[in-house]
Amino acid sequence: MEVVRLLQKCCSPCFNRALLDSDSPLQVKRKKLLILVSVFPFAMSAVSMYVSLVRWRGVYNMIARCVAMANSLISFTWLCVFQKQATDGFIGVIITLYSVAIIIFDFEAQSTFDLPYWPLFVILVDMLLVLECPMRTTFTVVATCLLWLLVLMFENAFRFGLYDIEGTPNQSYRRGVCDCEKLPCSSSVGLSTMNFVTQCFIFVFDFICTRGFAAAVLEEKNRILASIQTANLIAESLSR
Repeated sequence: MEVVRLLQKCCSPCFNRALLDSDSPLQVKRKKLLILVSVFPFAMSAVSMYVSLVRWRGVYNMIARCVAMANSLISFTWLCVFQKQATDGFIGVIITLYSVAIIIFDFEAQSTFDLPYWPLFVILVDMLLVLECPMRTTFTVVATCLLWLLVLMFENAFRFGLYDIEGTPNQSYRRGVCDCEKLPCSSSVGLSTMNFVTQCFIFVFDFICTRGFAAAVLEEKNRILASIQTANLIAESLSR
């Protein structure tokens, strides 16, 4: 919570620039969250890009960081400079670019035995639910993540060549992890399937729980707004 408050304080000039008097409560919430989501990754990507240049991590790592930074610039420019609305289409573009960046990051991490990046899809899904976006957009992100996990399962089990694409760093990192001819070593079909099922269960379970919580909060908010509107109508009738 303290980190969020600090980010909100640092981004208050951006909020003042992006928010308009005509914005609805949903637009205010969307703009604030999108600005936070754009400023923080931009700063982190800029710092980590400098580290990547000093310690060259491969072309895919740099592409992913460039996509993340471009996404942040698009969000900031659209909301703060042009003062446009955070529509469903705009959010769809932002989510698509972040999904591409996550997949590129995770592809390199998987090929070098680093920590995976695909759990960031959980944050994307939670953000979509908070922003009250159309469910088709949320389901598209969920399906993209599950499809990517399926591709990784087949690559880990059968080694059809995804990790051997020219330019991937798997041949130069962690050669001492295993002694097979081609790195990374393939795992058994049973183990790969079990990992895939476990990952899908965790991801889908989180999505179902978060979706139920978001739906309950939205329903309660609508009830409160309806009560307030009813009370205002009664007050106006009595005043007459």
